[in-house]
Amino acid sequence: MRKIALLIAFFTLSTIIYAQNKTKEELLRELQAHPQQDKERVDILTELFHARELEDNEKTKFAGEALALARKINYPVGEAQALLYHVRDADAASNYRASDSLLLLAEYIVKKVTDKNLSAFFLYYKGGHLSRRTNKGCVDYFLQAARAFELLGDNKNIGFCYYYISEYYLNHVANYPLAMEYILKALHYAGLAKSPYLLCKVRTHIGGIYSSIGDYDNALENYQKASEANEKLQNKDMERSIQIRIGDIYLMKDEYPEAINAYKLFIKNDPSKLDSCTFESNMANVYIRMENLPMTFKYGFSSFKKATELKDPLELSSVLGLLARAYNKKEMPDSAIFYARAGLDTALKKGMLQYVRNNAGALADAYATKKDFANAYIYHLQYINARDSILNNDLRNRTSLLKYNNDLDKKQNEIVKLEVQRKAQRNFLIIALVVLALILITAVTLFRNNRQKRKANTLLQQQKLKVETTLSELKSTQSQLIQSEKMASLGELTAGIAHEIQNPLNFVNNFSDVNKELLNEMKDEMDKGNIADAKEIANDVIANEEKINHHGKRADAIVKGMLQHSRKSEGKKELTDINALCDEYLRLAYHGLRAKDKSFNAKFETDFDSSLPKINVISQDIGRVILNLINNAFYAASLNPSEGGTLEPDNKKIPTAWVSTKKEGNKILVSVKDNGNGIPEKIKDKIFQPFFTTKPTGSGTGLGLSLSYDIVKAHGGEIKVNSKEGEGTEFIISLPVV
Repeated sequence: MRKIALLIAFFTLSTIIYAQNKTKEELLRELQAHPQQDKERVDILTELFHARELEDNEKTKFAGEALALARKINYPVGEAQALLYHVRDADAASNYRASDSLLLLAEYIVKKVTDKNLSAFFLYYKGGHLSRRTNKGCVDYFLQAARAFELLGDNKNIGFCYYYISEYYLNHVANYPLAMEYILKALHYAGLAKSPYLLCKVRTHIGGIYSSIGDYDNALENYQKASEANEKLQNKDMERSIQIRIGDIYLMKDEYPEAINAYKLFIKNDPSKLDSCTFESNMANVYIRMENLPMTFKYGFSSFKKATELKDPLELSSVLGLLARAYNKKEMPDSAIFYARAGLDTALKKGMLQYVRNNAGALADAYATKKDFANAYIYHLQYINARDSILNNDLRNRTSLLKYNNDLDKKQNEIVKLEVQRKAQRNFLIIALVVLALILITAVTLFRNNRQKRKANTLLQQQKLKVETTLSELKSTQSQLIQSEKMASLGELTAGIAHEIQNPLNFVNNFSDVNKELLNEMKDEMDKGNIADAKEIANDVIANEEKINHHGKRADAIVKGMLQHSRKSEGKKELTDINALCDEYLRLAYHGLRAKDKSFNAKFETDFDSSLPKINVISQDIGRVILNLINNAFYAASLNPSEGGTLEPDNKKIPTAWVSTKKEGNKILVSVKDNGNGIPEKIKDKIFQPFFTTKPTGSGTGLGLSLSYDIVKAHGGEIKVNSKEGEGTEFIISLPVV
């Protein structure tokens, strides 16, 4: 009886798996060949609206027929399946009252009947229902559904459960490590199910995660794999979604011809009005980057018209920002202000940070062109705040993925331990089998032990396959995540400082324009013979020229400081005078801070050992370390007491930084000291960790001390910190003489 039960279970499971692997064409042929109004037709209809390869309107039609027929013939399982699909339709229309009612009705039927397949789908649709309403409870239902589908051997739907969990963590929680963890599980089951549709969805989702953290190469690779999987499906909607993402990646990589080709593929097959609007907006974005203003206006205004008709805030805010930028390039600031204001209002209402940044930047540029510097400054601040918020989000995402990478290392170590345990178990089993072979005396006992041996070997093979598969996936993921973290952090910081030169350049441009007008007036006065008035105008011109010269030198000093700070090291060690290097970077830091902030008020003192020998170091790298420590010292010493800094000068404690050098044995010591508020004892052990910073958001990346630590270690030296709360902090760099 037990063998018969096992055969029946195997036959049932095989039937379910076969049904799940049927193609859309096979199911449609079965439906056409079975016109009888019975349970079998309802089951075929159910398989059809569960087939994700079908268009939504087709699935809705089949679900409606299944519901009507199931109620007519009193088939509760079929009725519940159709009701579950209608829950999805109601959610899509944001008719949550209807979807809640339909879900309760389906749940009532599920509890009445005993059907494992129906129970699994109920958990799955309940998870989808909660996910569309951004309810975190959806994760628990999807996990329950995955376990239920696992008992049915349904790898495809297990994969979809993990896919939607990953989608929830990415889109609603922004938890990148969990999103990556679950999508990799979905990828595994997509391979087991051999489902091109699931594989296409998963690869597209992985590409989206990499795109979100700025790893465009890995994003592009996954989108292209998704497109390859779709070649078997020929799903036009899915291909459009993939191609627009590929176009966006090429746009970010400044590969404009490739971006245009991808966008044309996106619009190729039966586009909707929204698709056409998006296509034209993207094309306008490409052409403005290519400095092709006629084509920018052509596509931009066409997209603007369609976005207005569709009342789509995202597309509207995007294209308004593009038109504003185009008018700025055409030096038509009034038109730029008109469109950018409308785009900014829309972006602020919908909380679309990216388009707040773009439109605010366009407004700042337009008002600067009009010489309305008060408004230009207001919108420039709004642009900077939006930009910094986006950059901070990116930094948090990269940091969370770095942590996930570390977790992967731990899991890999656990896998190695499991492999060792597996080998020990295998050796133990072999020894046990040898011993049993010696002591067994009857054929029945030998048969039973051989059967146990076969079971043990099967289990070991399964464990081996599972461990090897997991190890391979972890190694692949680890290499991808390590690659994604190779970012030029110092270069990004220097690019941010470049905004500081805008102010002196604006002064140069403004005084140049004023001088032009004054010189014309002087010519008129000279023609009239008004020599005295002409001389007064000439004096004004001379005064303006002095201001132009002053601000030009100011911009020159800022740029030189930036270049010196951000230039790449050639990696060559050379004999270097440490005293001269310290003096150079001390003055660079001081004057750079003075140029950046006129309110900066601090003093510095030096105590250099004149007997120091020259030592072999990479001077640019050691200079970066010294510059970073001095900048930190000035920052700590200059903070107001309310911010945790030192007292003001009238309280007889002037913000001060001290730089000194001396030789001690076969080492040279460089000390950078401040009279700031010191470093709290509880965080002293963390200051050299990457991304750890006590500065306010936007004021630092937390990489300076970490990079300084690595540079000094690479030179065979060490860096130490002495600090006392309320008195100040001292960093000591120790470098070997030889």
